[in-house]
Amino acid sequence: MVDEQYRGARSWGRNAQAVAAVVWISFLSASVATMLFFAVFDPVELIGTYETDLEIGRQGGYAIGFFFFWFITAGCSAVTAWLVRTAPKSKQ
Repeated sequence: MVDEQYRGARSWGRNAQAVAAVVWISFLSASVATMLFFAVFDPVELIGTYETDLEIGRQGGYAIGFFFFWFITAGCSAVTAWLVRTAPKSKQ
């Protein structure tokens, strides 16, 4: 068994931790939102409701939907992280 610690590891800064938390949480939320949304709606039928010349397949619709949900949830997570970090310190 090796008792030595890896000395090459660096601790993350506060900003890096906040960004990583926002990206990871929003990724998971977007994954769930995408599964739930596309369990009900078919992306090909959604695009068919608009009279455009777009030829987007089912996989493309899933990708567009996922990145849309990821963008929305990242914005919500970023605002939450900002509000938590800028909240006044409580006096006890």
